[in-house]
Amino acid sequence: MKNRLKWWLAGVAVVMGISSGIPVANAATSGKYLTGNVGYVRTKKAMYVGIYKKTNGKYKQVKVKKNTLLNAESIMSMDDGHGGVKTTALFTYGVVNYKRAKALKYKNIATIPFTKANFRYVTLKAPIRTQIFLNGKGYTANSTNMAADPTPGFYLTLDNYLQYYSKTAMAKAPFLFGARWAGSTKVYKPTRSVKVSKVTVKGNTTKIDYSKALKGLPNKKLSKGHYRLTITNKKTTGSLGINPTDDTFDAFASWTNYTINGKAYHFGEVEYGN
Repeated sequence: MKNRLKWWLAGVAVVMGISSGIPVANAATSGKYLTGNVGYVRTKKAMYVGIYKKTNGKYKQVKVKKNTLLNAESIMSMDDGHGGVKTTALFTYGVVNYKRAKALKYKNIATIPFTKANFRYVTLKAPIRTQIFLNGKGYTANSTNMAADPTPGFYLTLDNYLQYYSKTAMAKAPFLFGARWAGSTKVYKPTRSVKVSKVTVKGNTTKIDYSKALKGLPNKKLSKGHYRLTITNKKTTGSLGINPTDDTFDAFASWTNYTINGKAYHFGEVEYGN
């Protein structure tokens, strides 16, 4: 039987442990470093964190401001040479709007000291940010039953843009369609986008307000220059096996059901066998 599944997740944080001399697992972590799962942080001072921006054809390292939101994409722990463990991290701005993202470049190794003096963990006030919402009640197989059939979708960036992708655009974005979250390392040009003015969260429902209707979305007009998406988690799930092979499937899709302004949407992923 072939290996069952392979996750296609964009932007998934990876935690790595590297030992030098003595195993990291047996060494005490220094109290000055952040520990635990990687995630979002804010800076406690202006500093360089391995982010570069292209200006006039050349990349220049950015000195981020105090209180900047960053995504700690990965962390690395190693022996500090004194019986303890030091931790370093790789940072990005996370999933930001396309125009901004295409001018950015990041280091590909965790080298920035992940200290409590410089960073603090934060949680997103709107947890649906970067979630990829796809049209329909769930994934469906394509005409050959070999893969999931692409559908239009969208997501909300960390810097408050709705980015919409048509079916054609999704078909060209293998690391976007079939993933739960958009990622910062793969930048795909949206079909259309709009700046968001306000995001509010109450229970299972998130409301997103913006000034211009975005073709492809079920926009609800509240007044002139005021539109809203009301996103509700139905807390029901679905799944689909694709391309049956022997006693398993070559691909397997799973999702959670949502409604957006009363229309069916889903949030999920497609896993493929090797």
